[in-house]
Amino acid sequence: MKGTMTMAEKKIITAEQIHAYLKKGQYAEAINAFADALAQGEPPKECYGDVAHAYFEMGDYKRAADWISNALSINADNVDVRILLARICQRERRTDDALKLYENILAVHAAALTAAQRAEIEQRAGLDARLAQDKTRTAYPHLAALLGLAPAPAAPGAQTVSAAPAVSAAAPIAPVSVPAAPAAQSSGSAKAQAAQILAQPIRPAEKTAALNAFAGAAYVQDDYAGARELLTAALELDPGCDVTLRNMALLLHEIGEREKALQVAAKMGQTDFMLLRTLKS
Repeated sequence: MKGTMTMAEKKIITAEQIHAYLKKGQYAEAINAFADALAQGEPPKECYGDVAHAYFEMGDYKRAADWISNALSINADNVDVRILLARICQRERRTDDALKLYENILAVHAAALTAAQRAEIEQRAGLDARLAQDKTRTAYPHLAALLGLAPAPAAPGAQTVSAAPAVSAAAPIAPVSVPAAPAAQSSGSAKAQAAQILAQPIRPAEKTAALNAFAGAAYVQDDYAGARELLTAALELDPGCDVTLRNMALLLHEIGEREKALQVAAKMGQTDFMLLRTLKS
């Protein structure tokens, strides 16, 4: 990793500058600024995680994981980079490893977790965990509690016991636990879930992906009204997203609104013959 600073341009690089680059999505600039700070001999310790995030956003998961290790060597309680490591596992399709990491965060760092961090774990782990609910309850009890799939697990230590209710109570959205719940209740829960996702400080593309993921979880649970609510929110955010349009078309087809399904499919930027074949059947 090389810096961009020349002797004539030498200036003090601050943590605020690196944070600002990251916030603006200027990931290469954030990395180079940290390299300049490193060349000065006193890099901001709180920015090691920023470098990991920058590499993650650039798709370089190997370097991101290396910098996560660097960040944890400085502060082993850095929850944000632990969440980032779980996200790397998900990107690499190592779902079990990701869920183990989320479970560890909830079990070991419960007292230090912020509401935003709990909400992020719920968002990131929600779909994978709900698709295998029995396994989640058995193997990942703290995660199951956060998602409302099971009560908070009993713990031997007093500190863990006191932290467990906070994990459960901080979950801003409880999933529909009774499959036969009325449609209005399901739709209301999905609307709240969509509002929570839209309020997250993440990129629009990530919000769209999250809305589709939660819609998928609702669909698996036969909560078609909830899935429709979430997909509608995704389309309001990005009307031209082919993934959302395809999911909505398939959902409408399944609930019998076949004319609307074809209309939605027609809005896709790229024609999908497999989808059209399904909609015609």
